[in-house]
Amino acid sequence: IRGGSAAEVAEVGRAQQPMKRAKAFKIARVLSETFEKSIGKEMTKDTKRSAAGPNKKLAKKLDQIGYLEDENEMDDPFLQAYVNLKLAAVGAKLPPMKPREEYFMRLVDPILKSYQEMQHKLEDGSHKLCPADQRIQNFLNNYLGDLGEEIPQIPSRQLKLDRHGLAKVLSLPKGGDLFQDDRMSSYRVFQGVLHNPRSDKRTTAGIFHVTDEGLPVSYDKKTLPKATFLKFLKLAFNPPKDINTIPYTSEMETPTDVMLSLYLRPLACPEVEGFTEEKSNEVRFIIPGSMVANLDFVESIFANAGNPDLAENDAALDPEHWTGTTACVILAPQMMGLKKKDLGLPHVSKATELQKRDGMCYDKEDELYNDGGPFKVTARDAHGVMVTIISDNYFGYCKKEVKTQLGYTANLYGQQEEEHAGGCLAYPSYDLGDEFWGKDLGKVASKGANAFLGETHKYFTETEKSTSWKEVAETFASVMNMQPEGYGIDKEYDDIFYVPEDAFFSLNTKDITWTKGGEQQSITLRPDVTYILPCGYKVEMVKKGDNAVAKKGKATVGYNQYSEWHLKGTVAEGSVLHKPATVSGGGKSEISKRLEDFMRVGPVTTSNIEADLEQVDQLIKYDLSKMMLDPKKKNPLQEAGAKDLLDPKLSLGRMIRILSPSEDFTADHNDFVSKVPSNIRELLCVVKHHYKLEWGSEWRQHFHADAINGALGSEVKLGDNNLLSSYIRIGFRSKHDDTIPLKHNERDDVAWRLFTLRQDFFPSWKLQTEDDITASVVAPAKALKGLHFREKAESLKFLQNVEFRLFQRPDEAIHRGFDKFTEIDLSKPGNFICNFQPMKRDEIAKIVKDTIGFQKYTEPMQQLLLDFLESDSPEYCVSSSNPRLVDSQEPGKLQPTKNPRYLQDSFEVTNVRQYYLSSQATRLARKLAPGAPVFTPVNAVLCGRRNNAANPTSHPPQPALAVHSPFHYYELPELLMEFASSMTGKSPSTNGAGSEGALTKGPFNALSQIHDLNNAMVSYALTGTHTFITSAGVLGPHHVVDHDISLLIPEVWCRMRPEEKDADNMIKEGLLEKIEDMEYDGKVVPSSVLGYRPTRKFINAYFGRVVSDPASMFPETMLRPEKQGMKEFADGVETIRVTNNRVAGYYFADGSIDLAHPPMKVVLHMMRDGHYEGKKISDPEIRAMFTREAIEKSDWYKERLTTFQKMEARRLEQGIEYMESFMASMKGDDWKGQQIVQDLDIQARLDKCKKRLAEVKDKKFIESIHGSLGVDPAIYAVQGNNVN
Repeated sequence: IRGGSAAEVAEVGRAQQPMKRAKAFKIARVLSETFEKSIGKEMTKDTKRSAAGPNKKLAKKLDQIGYLEDENEMDDPFLQAYVNLKLAAVGAKLPPMKPREEYFMRLVDPILKSYQEMQHKLEDGSHKLCPADQRIQNFLNNYLGDLGEEIPQIPSRQLKLDRHGLAKVLSLPKGGDLFQDDRMSSYRVFQGVLHNPRSDKRTTAGIFHVTDEGLPVSYDKKTLPKATFLKFLKLAFNPPKDINTIPYTSEMETPTDVMLSLYLRPLACPEVEGFTEEKSNEVRFIIPGSMVANLDFVESIFANAGNPDLAENDAALDPEHWTGTTACVILAPQMMGLKKKDLGLPHVSKATELQKRDGMCYDKEDELYNDGGPFKVTARDAHGVMVTIISDNYFGYCKKEVKTQLGYTANLYGQQEEEHAGGCLAYPSYDLGDEFWGKDLGKVASKGANAFLGETHKYFTETEKSTSWKEVAETFASVMNMQPEGYGIDKEYDDIFYVPEDAFFSLNTKDITWTKGGEQQSITLRPDVTYILPCGYKVEMVKKGDNAVAKKGKATVGYNQYSEWHLKGTVAEGSVLHKPATVSGGGKSEISKRLEDFMRVGPVTTSNIEADLEQVDQLIKYDLSKMMLDPKKKNPLQEAGAKDLLDPKLSLGRMIRILSPSEDFTADHNDFVSKVPSNIRELLCVVKHHYKLEWGSEWRQHFHADAINGALGSEVKLGDNNLLSSYIRIGFRSKHDDTIPLKHNERDDVAWRLFTLRQDFFPSWKLQTEDDITASVVAPAKALKGLHFREKAESLKFLQNVEFRLFQRPDEAIHRGFDKFTEIDLSKPGNFICNFQPMKRDEIAKIVKDTIGFQKYTEPMQQLLLDFLESDSPEYCVSSSNPRLVDSQEPGKLQPTKNPRYLQDSFEVTNVRQYYLSSQATRLARKLAPGAPVFTPVNAVLCGRRNNAANPTSHPPQPALAVHSPFHYYELPELLMEFASSMTGKSPSTNGAGSEGALTKGPFNALSQIHDLNNAMVSYALTGTHTFITSAGVLGPHHVVDHDISLLIPEVWCRMRPEEKDADNMIKEGLLEKIEDMEYDGKVVPSSVLGYRPTRKFINAYFGRVVSDPASMFPETMLRPEKQGMKEFADGVETIRVTNNRVAGYYFADGSIDLAHPPMKVVLHMMRDGHYEGKKISDPEIRAMFTREAIEKSDWYKERLTTFQKMEARRLEQGIEYMESFMASMKGDDWKGQQIVQDLDIQARLDKCKKRLAEVKDKKFIESIHGSLGVDPAIYAVQGNNVN
């Protein structure tokens, strides 16, 4: 792992302690926790926080990701001057400068000359590469050395982009708004930069080529001769001038051509205090000058890690936080269009069968490599360096290559996984009405207006031990400023208040009161403050129904006139909802999106208020004594001890259960409730929610409707307040609907299926935790302190998002005003945008003049477009509803791309207050000290699948894949089949349907996919988390749902208790039904591969915690898609069977079946053959192999742990050797070297590393990591892995 000799190491820079990523997120406060409080509102100076406060490390991380709140990096004069300085340092001519810029350059000219002279001397003395580059060069020398040819050298003349923003500035001509070449068109737009590659989307099919030495190559990759890789490498390091020209200098008479480079340190393993430190990989990008936009893209996602020449950035000097792996990505479009013959590939007559299969030979001399299409070539082995050369500039390829390298790192280091996932931490929220007393939390209210919020709400508010205000005031004295009235204000955020347990919140009096020393105290109830009770429960004053952004400037928007103030309560403990192995279009991003943005709010209406209230009264008085099918069982009313439906003892959830047909109820009762009109059902829920005990039986007099033109109006009011209902879309109407089929003259793309949300429902308080690239680790629970008191799992998975910015595809933004967050984001400066239409002022003016259409935008987008029209520059702007126009299948006709993209700031960056607040609340609930780690392990796994009806006329043809219900449960053997195949339908960002490879990572895996499957199998068996798969696209061929299920499921799952999420309990209670094999046209349909699906009982029980009429959500044809047409269902199952069989065959064809752990080997045999050694998948002996107990006792699991012990000791020994060599090179008279050693505190690092090595070598180490993943020993056991 050495980057050269000790003498070489001595020549590089100074250092500082590494910064943990977890702390790095505390760097900015821009958006607050609710839409009402933050979006669209200008932050005043006294509410803004400094980006990092006193913590300089946090400020540095802010610089590394280029997060500048409301500023644009390209307008930063310092950055402009720094660009000139960097160009001059590599001997480049500078574009015309302003007088002040010229003065600055004259000022630093002596320093520049001195720097260039020093660089020249270093190169003459063979000290020309930074440590990371030297590690890469050492690998190339070793890996390619046996070919007998000169090994290409990494260019020493590089423009190293050591500060975020340099790439953005360099991506456009100085003073210009447009740069175009035959690969991309780049625009300076009003809100940042827009880069449109030649093609709006790419395929991953056939692009990944791996060299034939080092580690086994997966069947789905093409195997490349090492000698051909060497030829590509020579080309890559010598780009032609036109490709190497930097756009910033492109309008000069003699543009600058020089290769650019970037250093990244992406997260590989999250910190789990008590078990593992945070660790990162190191990645070097080296590219030709014209492709600088790609560096802007990746540094904005993963953060610029600074100058790789400096010792402070040398990963090998920090083995505690480095995995020991290094990666290099080289962009080389000059590789496109090369002839196979010129690359040394053999004629087909001399080729092997593998070369023929992969096209690594030629028949005709003019045949092009990879048929002239884009590709990437990779060289890697098990000693920890991986080099990839990419022939295309598509942004997604660069990001996915970092993902690929992190997967390589995770497999080589062990204990961790790189997962293709989305996810969130969701805290259930509830409508508390207009009054709430802290003492009533989890009880039937003795004060206030609300009915009992139910047993589930009570369960979520329970803590192991009660906490008093006195305890909080003492324990949290360091984090809050105590006030004379007896409450505390958080020192970090002055809009977080800690209040006593007897606090009484009242919207009517607009204050909060409690007792201190026998005297009543009070403070004003404010909408911009979050109040935390001693148990961690959070209370806020929010405006329900106000999803509009605030109005400012010249924009005028009135998105929703109906809104009312409510108290919202949020529990202290949330659910970590993990969505791994999710196919493209499967809802990976939707799981963390705010439900508020997809809700509609409107008035409660009635056709005749007197008649409707009379029907409500009849429902309340209806005799429920004979509703139960089993007369010995108590009905929900009796269970609650309530006298009627309005009794506060009866929760709204129990009332909804009474009004929903059930197999537990008599036929007469089911018939009665099924005939209750939906508007009467909704009106009853409204009355129930607002009912006050003191009303008694005289509740009707409080509800009325205004008179309009002498007749009663339709809107129901309570006193002077409009009453509101919220609605959520669950799919689109269809002509195949059972109850209200769509007429042929109605549009099926605008006719929605809307459902009323419960009156006490508030969307969950969501914290985004993942979106695409996730680093996860499985830790034994015994190593951790401070877990939730109900946590029973022996092993727990912890995860962390790797990306600071997310490459989002805002599908719905084409509908103005619908995707509010996208419109907010694209109205900010400094954006990185892709595949949108560059629009000039005349085009924007047309949008603005269309008053009706313009007003549909949210206010920020309106204001942006207006501001652009009033400005003089730049020439272009992007509208959120105008994706890039691309060629359609119809010649000469353009259509909007289905793949618009932009980089969205991670919520962990923009919404720091939310994460801080949630952690503080959980600390209170668990009675943890300030600063103690708050462990939030995964407690629900909800993968996503994309379904579609067959479309034989599409290009390529779409096979039938419409067999799924809203969600499915898979036991581990069937789940691993699903993971191995990862079958998907057509999505907006892909060119076709099919298998996405193991865990949906096949196209991005440089190793045999069997290693990821082995790891996943161990992970799921150890943690015991039951896994569900949710549906997107369609439910059956006739019902389109898009991402509506993906948005709704998190709200349901976060409101379920741990035992309710247990699939075994669901099966026992009849909430899930096993899908058996079926028969069609005389043939068996192997539909049992689909696992389990929900019954009507599940929908009523758990979806009823979100909507007021769950029974109407999913007709029988959605729950059982085969009832939409058995032929289509059979075709879809056959698509899965054929795909499973084909995919499993790859593992046998490439020999990786021999690397599979025994249970995984069984799965692959079942997929290919339908049996294993004569046993079926249902055989008890087979199923026993997948239990935690069986795995723990297996020899192969023990070998995983001992292999990790061996490799970890080796890594630490190398780190110790490197640091000792570094220190020895710093001679006593070398003042600078001594300063570096002192500033880095190398001795302390060395001591810590030696201590860790002793722990790893101790015989107790294996027991300490028992219950973790270890490492797959097959990686280090295969022949030719070069590990030694």
